[in-house]
Amino acid sequence: MTDTKKRTTDAGKSDRMGRRFLLFAGTTEGRELAEFLDGRGIPALVCVATEYGEELLRQTAGIEVRVGRMDADRMAALIRGEQLLAVIDATHPYADEATRNIRFAAGENRTAYYRLLRGETKTEPGDGTVVFEDAASAARWLDGQQGNILLTTGIKELPVFAETIADRERLYIRTLLQEEIFEKKARYGLSGKQVICMQGPFSREMNEATIRMTGAKYLVTKESGGAGGFSEKVEAAKNCGAACVVIRRPLQEAGYSAEEIRGIVLKIWQAYAEKESGTSENVNIYGGQAAVLSAGVGRKTRCVTLLGIGMGSRENMTLEAVAACEEADCIIGAARMLDALRDFHKPNAVLYRPDEIAAYIEEHPEYGKIVVAFSGDVGFYSGAKRLPEYFGDEMQVRLIPGISTAAYFAARLRMPWEDMVLASSHGREPDLIGMVRQNEKVFTLASDAESIRKIAGKLLSYSFDAVKMYVGGDLSYPSEHIYEGTAADFAKFRGEGIFAAVIVNSQACSEAVTCGIPDGAFLRGNVPMTKEEVRAVALAKLRLTRDAVVYDVGAGTGSVAVECARMADRGKVYAVEQKEEACSLIAENQKKFAVDNIEIVPGQAPEALRGLPAPTHVFIGGSGGSLKEILAVISEKNPSVRIVLNCITLETLTETLAAARDLPLEVEDIASVTVAKARPAGRYHMMEGQNPVYVITMTGKGGAPCDTRAS
Repeated sequence: MTDTKKRTTDAGKSDRMGRRFLLFAGTTEGRELAEFLDGRGIPALVCVATEYGEELLRQTAGIEVRVGRMDADRMAALIRGEQLLAVIDATHPYADEATRNIRFAAGENRTAYYRLLRGETKTEPGDGTVVFEDAASAARWLDGQQGNILLTTGIKELPVFAETIADRERLYIRTLLQEEIFEKKARYGLSGKQVICMQGPFSREMNEATIRMTGAKYLVTKESGGAGGFSEKVEAAKNCGAACVVIRRPLQEAGYSAEEIRGIVLKIWQAYAEKESGTSENVNIYGGQAAVLSAGVGRKTRCVTLLGIGMGSRENMTLEAVAACEEADCIIGAARMLDALRDFHKPNAVLYRPDEIAAYIEEHPEYGKIVVAFSGDVGFYSGAKRLPEYFGDEMQVRLIPGISTAAYFAARLRMPWEDMVLASSHGREPDLIGMVRQNEKVFTLASDAESIRKIAGKLLSYSFDAVKMYVGGDLSYPSEHIYEGTAADFAKFRGEGIFAAVIVNSQACSEAVTCGIPDGAFLRGNVPMTKEEVRAVALAKLRLTRDAVVYDVGAGTGSVAVECARMADRGKVYAVEQKEEACSLIAENQKKFAVDNIEIVPGQAPEALRGLPAPTHVFIGGSGGSLKEILAVISEKNPSVRIVLNCITLETLTETLAAARDLPLEVEDIASVTVAKARPAGRYHMMEGQNPVYVITMTGKGGAPCDTRAS
């Protein structure tokens, strides 16, 4: 029997802790529970049987560890000498003797006992897998077979196989480096190459390498579940053409899952904290009274990982994403995300909204490592954008990127995407027409088949008949499908799921970055139009932003609205016009210049303005005699609005100044713009002057966030 050794990370701390938990940790789940206790500042004494177990717990600085095997009497003596809240048995599922001793010792001392159970994996024979109820049965069967045998069951089962199998040269054992192995190696006459001392965990690739190195035809393993690396062994044996000999787990005993144990521990600790503090009020189990009771054990933060899982298939996930899911206590996400991650067998919650996700995490303190899964990449039109603001300082938040749909789809199309404009039609209305007009390649996410039909219809309405569309559905899944065609081919598109599209316009052209479209480029009819040079001055005074919300009041032919829409390509322009002929011209010019972010508003201001969103910028080219009322509605909608007004009469100028004095508006600038244009006169050209135009710039007195003047 090995004597126990004591390791205390903070000398003398255990003497002043008060009550604590006693944890027998012989499994991955036991180590994770120790880390959970340490992370909550909950005092515990952890017992492990091997030096390797101690090594794994070195990072849990707030936990005392004792090393060595104990029988029932030593366990009972340990429990008697401690002031314990409960005993938790997290030993290996096959360590039935240890479990009996722990349960007996706890009962002798009338101490609460809880058994932590590893998730059950039921193995069925077939496809290269042979299942036995115990090691003795497996050994007898193997004795009658031919070929080398790799034991991965641990040193405890070695005597059963070595004493049953006649030809011991066939035996190879992979085990931890410990003193007992040398004694058993000598007793059974095993050579040095037959004993492989390695420390796990072992990946599928490592298992395959060991099988090939030993030439094993049989790999022997216990039915230890996911945390024990069972699936990696089964898969490795299959890949190497070896039979996997599985020793069935003992009959399932009564106990609790890791999740349930955490909840039990937190309730016990909180009840103890409330009792010691003399209050029945809820005590913050992450700090406050709990920190005082643990005499200096520091408060640790929980961790939420916002995870991009890529397209959704396991093969599409990064290794970092897989590791995060394997380490998680709980996974949260939409049903489609959780379905993609079901093989991790983690507790989960189907949640979408950030507030609901944050509330759920707050209500489940037993989860220390939480993964919130998102499709694609967390930085590309992802719900991860807003979620961090819902967590307080006590929560550690990390983001793990995934493969975005844009990158994946471009690769499938064998198409570079560094010059691709990215957008999303998934619940949004981006200015796709403007993007297609100016860019050769545009990528967009789409909600469903209807979104694809709308995109195609919009392209056709703006005469983009020649563009090519690529549409992908179920990307990365076995049912992945990619379609190619023109906009007309997708006008009646049918399909199920979420789609992505790439629009290729080989006729895209770079546009001038300045304003001042020539007057002759507009369809005009008999409708008045703000002339090119005056229009350029007015637009310069507006100082538009790309996401501006613009009113063009008295829009006429829509020349100002078109120019604003091209400059504010991420914003929206409302062209307000009362004349039916003018509204038709605006629509024609909108189509001609392919600016989809203009909305024509028939009607007379100010009534036509009342149902519109608040503007950031306003151009007034005509007021219909209601200038003051129009200015009043605009300034009420946005006290910080920026307004540019053109007028040609002194009376209108006077009316504007008077209205500004009566309203919370400040006149920033008045410019008189006089333009003369050359006209032919025989062999000569003469300059012909146009009417002078007053360009008046005003800002709301509520502030001028769009004003870029130097201070």
